[in-house]
Amino acid sequence: MKFLGLNDFQFKDQRVLLRLDLNAPINGGLVSNDERLVRSLPTINHILNNEGRLIVISHLGRPKENGEFQPNFSLYPVVKRLEELLNRSINLIADLNNIPSIERGDLIVLENVRFLEGEQSNDPGLSKKLANIADIFVMDAFATSHRAHSSTTGVIEFSEKACAGFLLEEEINALSKLTLKNKSSSLAILGGAKISTKLDLINSLCDKMGTVILGGGIANTCLLAQGFPVGSSLVEESMVKEALELSKKSNVIIPRMLVTARNQEKKGSLKYIDQVEEDESIFDIAPESFKEHQDLFDAASTILWNGPMGLFEESAFSKGTIQVAKMIVSSKGFSVAGGGDTISAASKAGVLEKLDYVSTAGGAFLEFVEGKKLPSLEALQLKLKN
Repeated sequence: MKFLGLNDFQFKDQRVLLRLDLNAPINGGLVSNDERLVRSLPTINHILNNEGRLIVISHLGRPKENGEFQPNFSLYPVVKRLEELLNRSINLIADLNNIPSIERGDLIVLENVRFLEGEQSNDPGLSKKLANIADIFVMDAFATSHRAHSSTTGVIEFSEKACAGFLLEEEINALSKLTLKNKSSSLAILGGAKISTKLDLINSLCDKMGTVILGGGIANTCLLAQGFPVGSSLVEESMVKEALELSKKSNVIIPRMLVTARNQEKKGSLKYIDQVEEDESIFDIAPESFKEHQDLFDAASTILWNGPMGLFEESAFSKGTIQVAKMIVSSKGFSVAGGGDTISAASKAGVLEKLDYVSTAGGAFLEFVEGKKLPSLEALQLKLKN
């Protein structure tokens, strides 16, 4: 996948519109996790160090798209944290029609782009208006690249010059490695609650990767489909037919040992898949189940991890997720993890810094791996051809 990058342009004296993903969690008026901000710094600093006049845009949360300011979704807390990270003062501008002059090597941030009418419908008028703000548009919000919005896709079409930022390029390079190496030795570990939200992804990975290991509610539904007792476990009965077809695939592994309990406040019991009682629920995959497949982890050239193996938030049911996390980072294979719960699980397991790559994206991460075309990336590729 090829498109223009930051090193293809001179930024001195140029007005640069930079789309970032600064959608950080806010608690008590403060940013509680600044990972996305920190990962955006290389692109910001590159433009500023090359004396560009920088205008940053981003969304935060899901405000009503009515053209009105909504305090609960203001980027103010994000801007305050950016000021600390960059060690400089930053003006937050609320009016798209009154953008002040910007000194060379300085930046401003525009208020939440989702306040603007037409943003999420990719309105051509808004897209053109955004493009006219600057000389160069830089897309560095991979996490929103699967959304055909004005600030992520439409603006590229109307911009005279457009390119990818460092983070977007980094994400694509890392995710592309997952299927570029030896297919037979590639491994995917997928968990989470619902098979319905990941069915296309799982089927796609079954075609692209050597082995797919399932956990969480996804595995529960597959066990139900195969006729195993699941008690009162989290399952999707409406997806039993699809789960059965999935379970029949030769490269799909559903763990044989589980951790069950009569409620999530009780200590778990180790059970084989045919031993779950009617009043029990499956809350985790037993660590022993993963140890049975140590050879797959040892031989893996690439490993994709998305989703916890059970109710990892509860210590009694976190051991399966922690076990698989430790086996991933102990492997010599190139490891990629993505998704909010996955990152939280990796952090709890103490392996977050040991993974080869951690994606900042959720939906875009899954859609890219699945092989879907992402609107923003398509637009950047067209810009290169033109």
